[in-house]
Amino acid sequence: MTLEHLSIFNYRNIAEASLDFSSGVNCLTGANGQGKTNLLDAIYFLSFCKSAGGATDSMNIRHGEESFMLSGTYAADNGTQEKITCATRIGQRKVFRRNDKAYGRLSEHIGVIPLVMISPGDQELISGVSEARRKLMNAVISQYDGKYLSVTMRYERTLRQRNALLRDEAPIDPTVMTVLEEMMSEDAAVIYEARRAFVEEFMPFFEQIYRALCPDEGEVPTIAYQSHSSRGPLAALLSEYRERERIVGHTLHGPHRDDLVFNLGGYAVRHEGSQGQTKTFFIALKLAQYDFLRTKGERRTPILLLDDIFDKLDTERVARIVRYVSSGMPGQVFITDTDRSHVDRILAGLDGNYRHFHVEGGSISE
Repeated sequence: MTLEHLSIFNYRNIAEASLDFSSGVNCLTGANGQGKTNLLDAIYFLSFCKSAGGATDSMNIRHGEESFMLSGTYAADNGTQEKITCATRIGQRKVFRRNDKAYGRLSEHIGVIPLVMISPGDQELISGVSEARRKLMNAVISQYDGKYLSVTMRYERTLRQRNALLRDEAPIDPTVMTVLEEMMSEDAAVIYEARRAFVEEFMPFFEQIYRALCPDEGEVPTIAYQSHSSRGPLAALLSEYRERERIVGHTLHGPHRDDLVFNLGGYAVRHEGSQGQTKTFFIALKLAQYDFLRTKGERRTPILLLDDIFDKLDTERVARIVRYVSSGMPGQVFITDTDRSHVDRILAGLDGNYRHFHVEGGSISE
């Protein structure tokens, strides 16, 4: 998938932009706070119907304005074109259109424009709570398995219903609770199997890329998937712990508590990894996500966004990532950096299929 043209109107600090991109590498340089990340976030929004940083739709509207609009023209790997537009106004729901036809549900759009973004915030994959790692699994699987996304959303709705009953001071109707628990158990089995299969298939991609970025390190990277569902049907656990969960007021077992454990050489990266190892680990995770998605679904190559990923890495790690990006990526790449030398090194390894943009004060020029 390639983003050929992007139009932006009143998105964050970008008042207006109309940009044509290279099908290869697109570099954006400029000082901090000028709008480089905002441009990448607009591209991300057109894929996932939301901001990468979790900002509400109204927060993405340029200060002093009442609405924003985004429009992207894409070329699929098979040569067909897709036009995706989004518009939102303060106090109103956003509207997404694919080839001028509005979606009935936004979830129908997920996976249409496959995309992977790597940013400094991805450090949360290593050091943050388990929710960040579940989001990683959800973001990948949802882009090639439409059933997974709908089942996950249904499970979350049922989970909220069960939690409301647990917090209710009135006596619980055991029949209603059993029905909810059976529904959760059925969906949990589907989620567990999708996540288990993902981790199993994903691991070789991750290990290969980590080795490419760290060829001199002897430590073996591993990913372990932890889930209550590995103990059998969830309904039995929910029934067994129902009274205990009534005391705490929420459900303690289920895929909403799943986690991934990242180890390097037998030790937990989050506890014992150096700053460089931690950053290389999550960059390898996301690059592996990119390679993995290329093999799934309709085999559409994702768009790759690299937002300021070179900071706080030593020279050799930067060099290895630069070599990988400039020679190993078969699809479209967007890179932001405040250091022009990093960009120059990437461009020097290319055959001319690139564009370089300067971003200043929300204005973007080639």
